[in-house]
Amino acid sequence: MPAFNAVRFNEPTCKALYERVYERSGIKMKAYVAVQKRLLLMTYALWRHGVDYDPEYLANRAEKDKKIVPTGGTTQDQLAEAELSYL
Repeated sequence: MPAFNAVRFNEPTCKALYERVYERSGIKMKAYVAVQKRLLLMTYALWRHGVDYDPEYLANRAEKDKKIVPTGGTTQDQLAEAELSYL
């Protein structure tokens, strides 16, 4: 029942998973079972790590993972290579 409600009330990750599986297989129940599995794994991970559910987790994570590339000068990798070449 939680999978039905997650899809019905447009929880972003569940709705996207449901639509993707339903388009590929054409079987609604198969898509709901995929959502059920996702919810079960997510619930276990949240319980195990003792954190609260954040629906914007993936969006926030993507922003943190972006690397800032300098427009000029040397990068840290180039500096590290230069130091190693002197040794």
